[in-house]
Amino acid sequence: MQARACATMATIFEATARIIERDGIAALNTNRIAERAGIGIGTLYEYFPNKNAILIAMARQRLAKDERLVRQALAGAEVDQDVSPVRKAIRTLVALHNDRPKVRRAVMAVHLANGFSSEHAKPVQEIAGFIAERNARLLGNKAPQLEGPSLFVLTRAVIGVIRAAFEERSLLPGTMSLEDELVRLVEAYLGALQRTHTR
Repeated sequence: MQARACATMATIFEATARIIERDGIAALNTNRIAERAGIGIGTLYEYFPNKNAILIAMARQRLAKDERLVRQALAGAEVDQDVSPVRKAIRTLVALHNDRPKVRRAVMAVHLANGFSSEHAKPVQEIAGFIAERNARLLGNKAPQLEGPSLFVLTRAVIGVIRAAFEERSLLPGTMSLEDELVRLVEAYLGALQRTHTR
C-alpha cells in the first residue's frame, strides 16, 4: 500500500512539474494536475487538499534531496581525492539548482511564501554541522576549524551566490567559471582563517 501511495504522489509531482514547465505556475490547478496525472480528482484530494500543498511537498522533497546529495558528495570526497571536497560540494549544489529550474523556482517560492523559511534554511544548517564534525577529514589536518561565525559566513556565502545566480536566471550556473570562482572564494577564506590562527 505504501509503495502505491509513493507512486501516486510521484505521478502527481511529475504532472505538476510538467504543467509548470509548459504553461507556468499561473496555469496550475488541481483539476489540471489530476487530468495530467491520469487520476481522478477525488484521488488527488486523498493526498493533497490543494495545489499549494502539492508545491510545498515538492519543495520539501527537493530540499531533502539537496541535503542528501551534498552530504554524499562530501563523504565521497573523503575517499576519492581526485576532486577536492569543496569543488565536489559546489558542483553538486549547482547541478541541483540546474535540475528543472523553472519547477524549482515555483515550488521554493510557494514554500517560502507559506512561512517555511526555517525549513528552507535547515539543509544548509545540517550541511554546516556535517562540515564542522568532519572538518579535518574534509579540509585536511592543517585546515582551521570551521565553527560558529566562520562556518556560517562560508556556507551562506556559497549557497547565496548559487541561489542568486539561479534566481536571477544568470547564464553562470553550470559553467566552470562559476565553479572556479566559488572554489577560489572558499580557498581564499580558508587561507585567511589559517593565517589568523597561526599569528
